[in-house]
Amino acid sequence: MSGYSEWQKGIANRNYHLFRKLLENDAVGRIICVDFLPFTFKRAIRNYWQNIFKGEKGEVIFRDLTTRVIRIPHSQTEVYVFSTIDSIFSSAMVIKKINKVLSKIFQLSNYPTTRLPRVIWSCFPMFVDYFSAKGGSASGGENLPHDLTVFDAVDNWIEHPSFIKQKEKLNKNYQIIAGKSDLIFTVSENLLGFFKNFGREKDVYWIANGVDVVHFMEKSTTKPEDLKNIPRPIIGYVGIIQQRLDIDLLEYLAEKNPEKSFVLIGPLWPVYFQKIRKPAIEIQRLKKYKNIYLLGQKNYLQTPDYIKNFDLAISPHRLNNFVKYTNSLKVLEYLACGQPVVSTPPSGVERFSHLVYIAQDYQDFNKKMEMALRENNEELKNQRISQMKNQDWSFKIEEMIKLIKEKLL
Repeated sequence: MSGYSEWQKGIANRNYHLFRKLLENDAVGRIICVDFLPFTFKRAIRNYWQNIFKGEKGEVIFRDLTTRVIRIPHSQTEVYVFSTIDSIFSSAMVIKKINKVLSKIFQLSNYPTTRLPRVIWSCFPMFVDYFSAKGGSASGGENLPHDLTVFDAVDNWIEHPSFIKQKEKLNKNYQIIAGKSDLIFTVSENLLGFFKNFGREKDVYWIANGVDVVHFMEKSTTKPEDLKNIPRPIIGYVGIIQQRLDIDLLEYLAEKNPEKSFVLIGPLWPVYFQKIRKPAIEIQRLKKYKNIYLLGQKNYLQTPDYIKNFDLAISPHRLNNFVKYTNSLKVLEYLACGQPVVSTPPSGVERFSHLVYIAQDYQDFNKKMEMALRENNEELKNQRISQMKNQDWSFKIEEMIKLIKEKLL
């Protein structure tokens, strides 16, 4: 679902964290990362420029007009990055190209005599032609050889504002995933019911997001330059500024708390300004407040420096059909930094109701902010950090690998 080059630029999502933990796992000998497969010409142009024309540094083992494959040096695991725009023309072209590249990789492999189980692991519901039916693909053409298929359901894309025009296709694809994937992992508990509605209950497991404990627990003495002149207390948010963010709530909080600074860290999601009504007005509503600061996207490596300089972290998400299938990654990162957190109640946050102040409405959110700031102390900070140790991504990947091994037996 992501691009490898995006990870290298500091964008960290569930896919990124799972990839990093797979690299460290002794059960994994080789990973072939397939970059986001574009299905619009606009995205194809972007992918071509970022991943094929420019691309990450590495040994190029295959290249043609529409595809580039590189080998990334790694001490333990073979890593290859497959980037193509062939998907804009045909899914069959992608599968054929991957098979061609696989043949070359096997010739170069450090495992010439070992038959490793082949697992197709996807979180991209727009592409399902790798599923086989007695040797054929879902579309009846060439298939990717594999021993197991795993689908990791990150949100419900049918409800995602970026894929409004793809709803019909996504419905069909989720039906194929539900019917043919050997294992399904879900990011939220509500997605278990989502797949049940497609007739799938067996081998579907809720494995919530984790947190990179070491990254966020390490002591930080750095105060970012763009925070130095912002008055305290600082109420901070880290995440993509898109439709899930409740602009009305932020506006309400800024008006009620003129003495507090609201700092938003994150990129402005293009669809937020293209798909909803009066897009320019939405962002101008935030910019008109002197106590709201839009600091833009920051590299994942910098994120702890910002969070640890907040006085309070917030997760002000809208309560809609999309959000109920999500699982907040940032709340875990806030807690791993020891920060008090006030959140609306999206899926999964109730697991940490003893650590997070969960607000039911705008007035309650404002009240909980005051309470969180007033009650915060070193004991609570240490409690938050301590309990996040059990949520490290290493435990998540161990659980996934265990289920994969059991299914391969």
